[in-house]
Order: sequence, then C-alpha cells, then structure tokens
Amino acid sequence: MSLKIFKQSLAGGEVSPSMYSRIGDPVTQAGLAKCMNMVVEPQGPVVRRPGFSMVRETKYPDRKCRLIPFTFSATQTMIIELGHHYVRFHTDGATLMNGDVPYEVTTDYDESELFDIDYAQSVDIITLVHCAHPPRELRRYGALDWRISDITFNTKISAPAGVTATQHIAASATNKDGYVRKYVVTACNVDNSEESRASTVASVICNPYGDGAYNTIAWNSVAGADHYRVYRDKGGIYGYIGETRLTTIDDDNIAPDSSITPPIYDDVFLTSGGITGATVVAQGSGYTGPNGEVTSVELTETQTWGVWGSGKNFYGVVPETWCEAWQSSDGWALGFLGDGIGLVPGQDIINYFSATVNIYDAEGSGVGATAEPIYSSSSEWFHITGPSGNLKEGTYGFRPVKGIRITNQGSGYKRPYCTVTIHGWPAWTYQYKALNYNFEFKRYTGEFQTKVNSAGFLTASIRVTDSTGSGAQLEPLISSEGKLPAVVIKNAGAGYTNPTATLISNYGSGAQISLTVANAGDYPGCVGYFEQRRWFAGSRMRPQFIWATKTGTETDMGYSLPSQPTDRIKVRVASQDSNRIRHIVPLSQLLILTASGEWRVSPLNSDALTPETMSVRPQSYVGSSQTKPVLINNTMIFAAARGGHLRELGYSYQAGGYITSDLCLRATHLFDNKEVIDIAYSKAPYSIFWCINNTGALISYTYIPEQQISAFAQHSTDGTFESCAVVPEDTEDILYCVVKREINGNPVRFIERMNEFIKKNQVDQIYLDCAGTYSGQPKKEITGISWLNGKTVSIYADGYCVPDQKVENSKIVLSRAASVVHVGLAYNSDIKTLPLAVQLQDMSFGTNHRKNVTGVSLRVLESAIPLVGQSFEKLYQPPTRSREAPGTPPARKDGEIDLPIQGHWTNEGEVCIRQNKPLPMKVSSITVTCDIV
Repeated sequence: MSLKIFKQSLAGGEVSPSMYSRIGDPVTQAGLAKCMNMVVEPQGPVVRRPGFSMVRETKYPDRKCRLIPFTFSATQTMIIELGHHYVRFHTDGATLMNGDVPYEVTTDYDESELFDIDYAQSVDIITLVHCAHPPRELRRYGALDWRISDITFNTKISAPAGVTATQHIAASATNKDGYVRKYVVTACNVDNSEESRASTVASVICNPYGDGAYNTIAWNSVAGADHYRVYRDKGGIYGYIGETRLTTIDDDNIAPDSSITPPIYDDVFLTSGGITGATVVAQGSGYTGPNGEVTSVELTETQTWGVWGSGKNFYGVVPETWCEAWQSSDGWALGFLGDGIGLVPGQDIINYFSATVNIYDAEGSGVGATAEPIYSSSSEWFHITGPSGNLKEGTYGFRPVKGIRITNQGSGYKRPYCTVTIHGWPAWTYQYKALNYNFEFKRYTGEFQTKVNSAGFLTASIRVTDSTGSGAQLEPLISSEGKLPAVVIKNAGAGYTNPTATLISNYGSGAQISLTVANAGDYPGCVGYFEQRRWFAGSRMRPQFIWATKTGTETDMGYSLPSQPTDRIKVRVASQDSNRIRHIVPLSQLLILTASGEWRVSPLNSDALTPETMSVRPQSYVGSSQTKPVLINNTMIFAAARGGHLRELGYSYQAGGYITSDLCLRATHLFDNKEVIDIAYSKAPYSIFWCINNTGALISYTYIPEQQISAFAQHSTDGTFESCAVVPEDTEDILYCVVKREINGNPVRFIERMNEFIKKNQVDQIYLDCAGTYSGQPKKEITGISWLNGKTVSIYADGYCVPDQKVENSKIVLSRAASVVHVGLAYNSDIKTLPLAVQLQDMSFGTNHRKNVTGVSLRVLESAIPLVGQSFEKLYQPPTRSREAPGTPPARKDGEIDLPIQGHWTNEGEVCIRQNKPLPMKVSSITVTCDIV
C-alpha cells in the first residue's frame, strides 16, 4: 500500500529516542530524530544556523577564557573576554585595539576561577565577585579607558575634623557648668546618598537652661561635602538636631531626634581571627616521593593460541583473507596472510603478529606512560619440524605475549589501566575440514586482562589546630628539591586566636610554619541589583548570608542604631543545610539559589525590602549549578545542580509562589550525564537560549512559553565550544562563542561571532565556521587567512560555491576573480525525521510495519536543494535545472519541491536531509511517500 504522510510542522525540534512512542504528544508529532546545525523557528520551520566568523584568537591558546556581555544601550554593546589575568573587549565582530595590539586590562583571576565569577551590570559598571577575591568593579570611563578596582564598602566622604563646642550664656546666669553636652558631626553629599562617619566627640560643660544659653558647634569644611549634620548625645545615643551648609550650628537646647543617628560603618566582608599570613620558618627536607608514576603492568590472564589436529596431508583454501593452506614443493603448509603464524615443514614457527600497549588514567590526570609487549622467545615455543611433504603429527601451540615492559613511567596517574591490542588477527574461531580430519584454528580476541601498578603519590597537607577557629585551608608548595619554600592561603577561616600549622606528609620532615592572625577577607560569591540596592551573598565562611547596600547606593554598607528603613541589610538564611548561595536573581521579587533549593526574598507585607520587613521563604528544593541563570520575561532558566538539565522557575498564582519545571524531558539525550557550563539568551530575531555543556556541544532552545513553543537543536563544528554570550548588534541579538579548534596539530582558541540570520543580499550570507570575508575589487588571490593555515576550507564567492581548497601560506587562489569571498570551515546541517507511525485499515496502529520511502516533498523558503536519503551514509543529490542567466548566482527555491529518493525496505521509514554546502536551507514541512506492508 502506498501512502503520503504529511509532517506539517517541525517546531518540536530534536526529541529523545525515549519519546518516539509518544505519538499522541503534540511536541513529539512535530519533532525530529535529529536536528543538527538547524534552528527551530517559532512558526514551525527549521532554518539552517548561520556560520561563525572569526573575530580574534584568544590571548592564550592553551588556556580557557570566558565571555561576559556588556550592554550599555541598544547601540553600545561589548563582549568581554575574561581570561587568565587579563580582560579584552570585542564589538561588532572586531576587537578593541590599542594601536596594533588588543586593548587589555590586567586582573589577578586565574584560569581555574573564571567560570566561578559572578557578575552584574549597572550602566557603565560591571561588578565582579569571587569568593577568593574582594568584590571589584570594572568601569568604563572611555573607549580605551577601562579600569578595574576593589570596591570600598564605606563612605568616601571624610568625617569633619576640628569639631568644637562652645557655651554662650548670659553673664548673670548661675550654675553655668551643671551639665555636659556631647556632639558629633557628619558630612553629606548633595543628594544625601552618602554620609560620612561621625566625627570625634566635642564636649562642652554648660547650662543649657540658663538665660540666653546656647552652644555653638563648629568644624572644618570637608572636600566634596554639600552640607553637614549635627548629632547630640542623649542617653548614650547621638540624636539628630539639625543640618547646615555652613561650618557652624547653634544648639539652643534642640530636642535630639533619636530615631535619626549617625551611620555606623564596619568592614562588612572581613572576619576577625582569620589566618592572613603563613611564614615558613624552616623549609625542612626530604619532601620528595612518587608522583603517580606507572611502575609495572601485570598480565593477570593470558590466552593460548594454537592449532590442534592430526594427520599427514590436508588440502584446500580457507575462504577468508587471513588464512590459507597451500601445497609447496616440500608438501603442505598452513599459513596466515599478513600478520600471523606460518607453519612450514622443516622450519621453526615464525611469529609475524604485533601487539600495541596503551596506558590510560580513569581519572584523566595521568600523562606520559608508555609500554611495550614482551614476546615469547623461540625457545619458549614448541619447536615443530617434519619430514618433507608432511607436518609432524601431534598437538602444538604457544603463548605469544608473556609480559609487558614499561618504557616511560609518566606521572600523575591516580587510577591507571592498560589495554593490549593485537593487530592482524580476527577475533573468532574457524573450523577447517581437511580430508577426514578436523583442524581447528584458534586465536585470542586481544582483550588481555591486566593489572597496572602505580608508585602512588607524595601526599602533603597542612593541618591547622586551634581551640576557637575553623575554616582555614592552607596549601603547601613543595619544591623540586623536596623542601617547603612557601604556603598558599586558600581560605583564611575565622575565629582563630592561637593557631598552629603542621605539615603532614608521607615523606620528609623538619618544616616549620608560623601563622599570623588578623581580620581576613570573607568575600561574596554572587551579586545582583534589586530595589535600588546592590546585593551580595554566599561567602565561604558565611555561605548563607545576604548583604545589601543602603537604598539608592551601590557601596554604602552603613547602618544606624536604631535601625532605619534605608540601612544596609545583613541577614542569614536559616535552612536545614549549609549550601552556599550561588545566585541572586531579580524578578518581581528577589530570588536566591543554592545547590539544594530556591528561595524567595520578599517583604512581610507589600512594602519595600528593609531590614525590618525582609523575609526569606523556600520555594522549591531542586538546586542550581554554578552556571549563571538567564531571564526571559518574568521567568528564569537555570541549570540544575545535578542531572545536567535546564529548569524553569516562574511565579504561579495557583501555588502562591514560584515553582520549577524540567525543560529537558523531551530531549534528555542532549543533557543526561552532562553538565551545562554556560547559558546565553537572544531575543531577536528568535527567542533562543544557547547553552554549552562540558562535552563542548552547543545546544539551542527555542522557547516561547505563551505559545507552547519548546524545541531543542544541537550544533557542532570542527572543534568544541567553551563559552558563549549574546549582545544586541543592529537589528539582531548576536551570539559570540569561544571555540577550541586544532590547526596544524596545535590547539587554538578563537573568539567567533555567529552571523546574522537575516541578510538582504545573497552574496553576504555566510554558512561557514571560523570564517573570514574579503570584500573589495574583484581578484583571484585571497590572502590574510593565517588562522586557517593548513586547513581545507570551503569557499563562497559572489554567491557561488567554489571547490574546496587547502589554505597554504595564508592564501587561496580562485579560478576567476570575485569581489565578495567568504572562506571558512564547512559544516553539515542535518534533519532526520522520526520513525513513521501509521494506522492502516484492519491493521494495527504502530511503527512495526515495513516501509519503503519512494519520494520526499519539502516545502522550503529561500533554500538551496539539499541531499536526501534514508540514511546519512546514502544520500542522493537530485539533479537541478538552472534557468538563471549565465554569470548570475543560482536562484533559491520557494514552495514545494519534489525530491526522488533511493528507497529500500526498513522498519523505521526515516528520511534524512542534509545541506553540506555553504548555502541556506529552510524547511517548513515534509511529505513522505512510502509503501507500507
């Protein structure tokens, strides 16, 4: 029976094989078995993703870096390249240059810390936080003037100096010295957003109740101050009595307002009793030992290979390429073609096979170990001779590999294992019948059982003991001479009074360390803005603390006694575990995320958040990874702490709070057992989340919740993706990525920019990766392609596909001159339909019918004709009839196109579509014609 099956939408994206049987699910009905290097449009089609253009090689090709977006306005955007001890800047596909070199700002962030840095932007300021570093601001003062500096969470206005208080009283007054009045003065800026600390106390002995009595308080002017506030002591609290732009004020017994007091400043991110210094008093000696070297490999199980049989003559040729029997002038011989064993009458057994030994580390840290097999000597083999024309009767055999010899011990192996591969022998047994005798040929499969012995490791750690303190982590630095020259403080801890440090090691002795205790940094790990405050949270020693600046300020951490609504906020989230707060996310309410749950920070009523109204309530118990979440409308997308899935968190009126849902259930194969390491979001032209996992894959997620559009697609390139960020440029949101590639056998890392989805001119469309573009006067020789030296590239010149070339000496040569030439790495854009499920009259409903696809019709828009087939190994290029005028690029196709297919009977009935040329492809529907039984 012949049927036409119409797939009217592809908006389901790529779905997991576990969803194939869910044929009643609307998303699965619109889904694909494979959607590679294609992006799902919200309207239903899938469109080929644009290529990536090369922007610049990263500073260190052997080190990772991270991309951070900077968006000042719709017309001023930057991609920040945050690398090992440096920052660079890119915009509109180019790098910010300082003369002939990229403009840089120096930092002290190590490569290992980059993806743990959290950030938040406010106008020209990006706040950077990491638990091992003080909070910092990266500020833009000009195009080539970016500065990074530590944040001072204190007032920048100096307290007034020279404060005096003088009594004025009538001469006739009595009891002129019956009271003591104390005053302090503060300085304020013009909008009252910043107030200095209180000055030193000025005291005056006076009688404020005497005739005509008053006190004059005077002080020196303060640079940057607009006005001053004066406070008087009442019951131990300094209450507000007035403010002035002058440097004097008269107190004629004004009643102090004790609800307004001078601000108090403390070192909010310092803890007392931290270990701030570790001095090596004696370096000791003998701290040398093994470093994970491989010492030996044992064969715990070997396999005898042999030939068994009896008889004097046999004949015939084994119908395989590896073994044959033949008759020579001396008689019959049994031999192996290529590698193997030859048994020749009158000669010893000859060994032709070879074996390869490889050593790996199950934990991935060991390198450099090599080994070789030890073959049995001829004296250990059975010596076989025979008369002319005969093989000696009997049973014989040998053990070819008797051991493994280490040729290089390597280092760093924690859990080594070994494989032994035999070359040239098939892994099976063959029965050969000769005359009336059976000869059996046996050989081993090559999977030797081995035991790898490692020398272990030198272990060295520092134990800190103290009756009061906790949390300190110190790391010893052992020199090649086996001494302790220095100690690194990884975490200062807190509460120490008299700590001692001891170097614990399985080798060496004699090292002595002296510790210094002082106020130590305990820095936050996440940051955000909400309700005119800058929020911080999640330090190492106070993992569940939250801090927020005073209202309307970004650095003022002052507070008052009694507390004021505008004071800074400092609160600990009380929970059943002690997971550090990883993210601060501003939605309609403030959300905080830990590794075990999601919390809502909101006022007890409808007021603004203040120290008195603040309340922290748990919302769900999923947990977030360290990857920074992204926002869409009024919801948040974050990577789960475990399982590798993306989750959505949004407010539900029915639940009366925020709830989470798993976004990856229909495409679990893209996320299971993987870790999402970076996420970015583009709004235009399509609402797409881009994420990168720890395998280097780029995944797109078209997501429009109000239209129930939820579709995944995966993207590959000649390399791996490591970081991504999106910024608006012109009319589209542009994706930038860090891509690790291999050029001429060397690893390199590039900052690459995805090209626009919508291009007005056909010649400007780029469907190549790591691409470069020449635009100018027509010419044949295209130079300056140094970053692709040695690579075979695809070429798109003036709208034509030009035969691939290898870049040599940074150039290619065209057969005819062209004015717009794109050169880059080709990639395949693949679509594979789901297995066909049909219901035939009087037959079962399901997928177990045999199918033969005989034709495919595609509805396309502005597309070139793709390859089609029932598998990607057997694709068919339909013939094309071009009606364009000579010398013009081939026209794109619109509408329905019929493509013949080389069909065959299968159980699945899938259709594969591929575009492997630098040409566009956009498919909105697929109609399959197939025979079904």
